[in-house]
Amino acid sequence: MQRDGKRVAELKSGEIFGAMAAFTGEKRNATVTAREDCQLLAIPKAQFVDLIKAQPEIAITLLDNMSRRIKSLNEQISGAQRQTA
Repeated sequence: MQRDGKRVAELKSGEIFGAMAAFTGEKRNATVTAREDCQLLAIPKAQFVDLIKAQPEIAITLLDNMSRRIKSLNEQISGAQRQTA
């Protein structure tokens, strides 16, 4: 995933992206580019919620992914703050 031309994440097979935008209603703010052929599945929010209800392990995976991304962003912010101090 890229934001403002900078790589911010690398997605693995089976990972979900765009979920935060689906829940908040905001536009996605990153671009995803595949390195090789892949299959994507676009799921409307209502169907995604139904999928989570039917398969709660998807929510655990999603929370794990979001937590790792938040941690990475926090580390980037902390590093930038140390550089300007």
